Amino acid sequence: MLNFLKKEMNTTYTENGAKAYRSTESCCLDMFFKAGAMRSSTDAEIAAAVTRAYAEDADKTMKIVFFARDARGGLGERRFFRTAIAALTQLAPGAVKKNIPLFAEYGRYDDLCVLLGTSLESEAAAEIKGQLEKDVAAMKRGERVSLLAKWMPSVNASSKATCIMGRRLAHLLGMSEREYRKVLSGLRRYTDIIENRLRERDYTFDYEVQPSCAMFKYRGAFIRNDGERYKGFLDKVHSGEAKLNTGRLYPYDIVRAAMNINITAEERYSLDTSWKSLPDLNAAKHENAIAVIDGSGSMTCGMGIRPIDAALSLGIYFAEHNTGAFADHFITFSATPQLVEIKGRDITEKVRYCKTYNEVANTDLEAVFKLILKTAIKNRVTQAEMPAKVYIISDMQFDHCVTGGNNEVLFRAVRKLYAKYGYRLPEVIFWNVNSRCDAIPVTRSETGAALVSGYSPAIFDMVMGGECTPEAVMENILSSERYAHITAA
Repeated sequence: MLNFLKKEMNTTYTENGAKAYRSTESCCLDMFFKAGAMRSSTDAEIAAAVTRAYAEDADKTMKIVFFARDARGGLGERRFFRTAIAALTQLAPGAVKKNIPLFAEYGRYDDLCVLLGTSLESEAAAEIKGQLEKDVAAMKRGERVSLLAKWMPSVNASSKATCIMGRRLAHLLGMSEREYRKVLSGLRRYTDIIENRLRERDYTFDYEVQPSCAMFKYRGAFIRNDGERYKGFLDKVHSGEAKLNTGRLYPYDIVRAAMNINITAEERYSLDTSWKSLPDLNAAKHENAIAVIDGSGSMTCGMGIRPIDAALSLGIYFAEHNTGAFADHFITFSATPQLVEIKGRDITEKVRYCKTYNEVANTDLEAVFKLILKTAIKNRVTQAEMPAKVYIISDMQFDHCVTGGNNEVLFRAVRKLYAKYGYRLPEVIFWNVNSRCDAIPVTRSETGAALVSGYSPAIFDMVMGGECTPEAVMENILSSERYAHITAA
């Protein structure tokens, strides 16, 4: 009876009536599947996910939290990390304290400021003070310093909240506001951060060594105030003579900017250069795969980066890096699936072209699988010619399943349908870009499926090869050397 009750309680439905699961049957995996898609979630919702996961497995929870923040090899989700750390500071302060020295490695030094006003603020201040002293000493020796000064809150910032934080930190460091301000100013000048140059209208810096986010953020200023030199740099990037840093840039940053109807020719050129400079993919080169993009109405909801913007950018990105049979193509679905071949002279033209295929209607994912199967049957396509992997980039609010009368979740129903006609269902990567409710497509041990989330194209490589079950994919990521030092105890 207990098992029957558990099974009954784990059944739910998407917003569009499809049968789904409330949980993967693992709280850690639930959080892993949501972490990169909780930008619109409340602090309480994030805290609840973290609390449940920590009760199940403390070490694994800490690894997921740092993986979610990891700006270099993970998801780069700053708000999720800071909210999760705030919750964990109340729940398990010892576990957070143990990992304080690793905050800057996976994120930025100002992530430590989330601990101000908590029981761990002294430890956070000690970490900051230690690095500050190292940087001052290195500056005096003419050696390289960290970016701590860049990210520390100023006592004279335009934001009142930032000023309050800066004053609190100065006090914890045992410095007057004047001393604190002078130390930060000196280090910022020494590190030659681009913001100082722009403030002084000094455009003698080297574009090639500037960080990716700054290069993208200030492109308008470069065009207005240093247009000729900036264009010359972009020309060199196009010809391979120079390198544009894009390591921490998301495809959606570029795609969203390309949607601006008032974009200038100079900015179009800048965006196209950035797009072509994005890191390459191993997965696209080695797998016979295709991305499937949710273009339904629910994907247009939300503030800031909309799920549909993220999904479209990832779809175009993967298609263009794909060297297999489905190169330069992706499938979009809403009311009806459509195979899109990317066309256009630059990324702006490509985005505008691809956008015309967004129906913004319902969410009939089943039709995508049926289209692939119908085409295979009709043309006697071999299993080898079928997609080996399908990336479903969506908010997971699928329509009710017609096959099997919605008595089964979609994944199991279409897998049986493919087997009926002698085909093996491709591996399905359910990629969550907006976690609005508990509607999960598969449970932890489902073979041939994986659960991921977020806006980072690095995920394509993370799910390449190996055993394809939701839990196995998560374990493979978290057990990597990158997260070996993250523990709760």
